[in-house]
Amino acid sequence: MPEFLDVVRSQRGTAYYKPDPIPDDVLDRILEAATRAPSGSNRQPWRFIVLRDREVKRRMGELYLEAQQRMTGGTSASAPGETPAHFSGAMEDVPALVMFCVERWKMRGSESYRGASIYPSVQNLMLAAASFGLGTRLTTVWQHCYEDVAALLGVPDEWEMMALIPIGYPAPPDHLGGSRRKPISEVTYYDKWGNAGA
Repeated sequence: MPEFLDVVRSQRGTAYYKPDPIPDDVLDRILEAATRAPSGSNRQPWRFIVLRDREVKRRMGELYLEAQQRMTGGTSASAPGETPAHFSGAMEDVPALVMFCVERWKMRGSESYRGASIYPSVQNLMLAAASFGLGTRLTTVWQHCYEDVAALLGVPDEWEMMALIPIGYPAPPDHLGGSRRKPISEVTYYDKWGNAGA
């Protein structure tokens, strides 16, 4: 297994996936990593819905495209070659999609509190997937069709869906490997804004 920081450096968003299935034991280990994330008072207010049924994934793809069109007024906000139509149409072929849900009553207050207890779990899953050579992508566009997605997945009102993560082996032109990042000297200040000196 690769060193942790090597996995961190190799992580990148994946839009193209092979249809090759993910072994159950690998998927279980990735999900177990998600449960190891910290949460406020160790409440662990999360549930994961793993989508593997082809018809459910196909419908999820349709809702993703509809949500994208609602968000942009029918125009594409994606990079060239990375169209919403491609990703939504390919969703049924992605081996697994994982919907992260957080329990509302356990995390009363602002959305930032709920996010603070679910997004560390999301990152754990994404890093664990990368350690097995699997690509992922954090998607939230579907929230523009929230009620339809909740109905599709049967999510009760006391739970809030936060992030949908596709998981699969990257297909060309995607791959795992480092992508360009700004140096820490460009993004880090010390003691106050704008102070770049250590």
